Amino acid sequence: MLTGRQKGSVLGIVGGMGPRASAEFLSTIYEYCLGARGQVAPRIFLDSDPTFPDRTEALLAHADEDLIGQLMRALERLRGFGVSHIVICCITIHYLLPRIPVELRQHVVSLLDVIFRAVAHSRKRHLLFCTKGTRQLELFQSHRQWQQTRDFFVLPDTRDQESIHDLIYEIKRGCDVRPMISFLEELLGRYQVNSLIIGCTETHILAKQFATAQRRINAFSCIDPLVIIARALAQESL
Repeated sequence: MLTGRQKGSVLGIVGGMGPRASAEFLSTIYEYCLGARGQVAPRIFLDSDPTFPDRTEALLAHADEDLIGQLMRALERLRGFGVSHIVICCITIHYLLPRIPVELRQHVVSLLDVIFRAVAHSRKRHLLFCTKGTRQLELFQSHRQWQQTRDFFVLPDTRDQESIHDLIYEIKRGCDVRPMISFLEELLGRYQVNSLIIGCTETHILAKQFATAQRRINAFSCIDPLVIIARALAQESL
């Protein structure tokens, strides 16, 4: 995941899509990485730019030139600060990664790769929680590991996918996520699974609240690529 990252190296985050998600990811990293000595925690540059066009709208309309240009400029800025690895805090925009020059792309930690590794390791079924843009672009289905792991992905039906998409946009608008936990529990029960894949970084905020609530009953689990990365960084900071 972060192979080759040395102690003292710098992590970059392309954020702002939306701002709450990337800010929460930064908070999560330090929740995991701050120990007895704060000085050993990772050095991080967060480029939070909320002016990115809506990824679902732009990509489904095939109007992505401005989007890819803005993404490349963000990656170049972070590289200018000397970062060695970059996390793009939006999964839908990963659709554009193959079109990014390799000298920039090689520094990106693919959230899709992180998810697929976790799914393959778990060997059980998970409900995919993502935007309708990610679903319609078949972003997960296009991944090189899809055929080997497809049986572990549970895809919501059309109506539930619309509800999930609407919920994600409520989070973007700053709504309180705590009332959404019951919807997650209902959804998992409907699809007869006990695990969720965070396929949209916006729901990292919801996933943390969900995990806190589930500690009391220990019934469900969650694959959240941002938490997985934070844990990996914590191990490297030891």
